Amino acid sequence: MEKSKLGISVGLLAAGMYFLGMVSLLALIVVAGYVLLKEDNAWLKRSAVKASAIAIVFALLGLISPLLTGVISSLITLSSSYSTWPLGLSTLFNTVINLTQFLIMGLLGLRSLRQTEVKINKIDDLIDRHIA
Repeated sequence: MEKSKLGISVGLLAAGMYFLGMVSLLALIVVAGYVLLKEDNAWLKRSAVKASAIAIVFALLGLISPLLTGVISSLITLSSSYSTWPLGLSTLFNTVINLTQFLIMGLLGLRSLRQTEVKINKIDDLIDRHIA
């Protein structure tokens, strides 16, 4: 197994990035920045970009969620007698986003321990176009 400059395997470092993405976007960006600036392994750099891209996508979904629920709630208010979003679907939508992020980052983290990838077409295509 190839070692990183920190003395741990590149698979463990990549898994750490994915697991950090489940907890903190800021911590993930700091570790991914280190990997992109200091490490030489191309697979590790690709994993850093992929983990960051996935975390950013889910952060954007979390930002869009209140906007969508507000628009839909306004439409419901205009079209019926409901004055609020029924059944707490806004909370359910946010829970689904968080659970999906947890599952994807966890799966990618576990797979990276073996230095294998899970293909996510849109994100992988974006990385292929922009990574040197």
